Amino acid sequence: MENQNEEKKNNWGGARAGAGRPKGRNNYKSIGLRIPEDVAEILDRQENRSAYIIEAIRAYDLQQRKRTLLGIELFSYTKKP
Repeated sequence: MENQNEEKKNNWGGARAGAGRPKGRNNYKSIGLRIPEDVAEILDRQENRSAYIIEAIRAYDLQQRKRTLLGIELFSYTKKP
């Protein structure tokens, strides 16, 4: 039976050059997270939640890096006053 399978070759199935999802075109990663209700309300008001979150995180990171370079004491945004 093995000899028959080796001799018989199909022209369909298997890997093909150029088939499948292109590599390196999507530099995104999906994550799931839990957020407080007040933050959820803020996000619900946004037209594009993903863009809002990305912009906010990048701005926060830039601010934190500046504070670290200047030696300014950091505080937490996650705890309510």
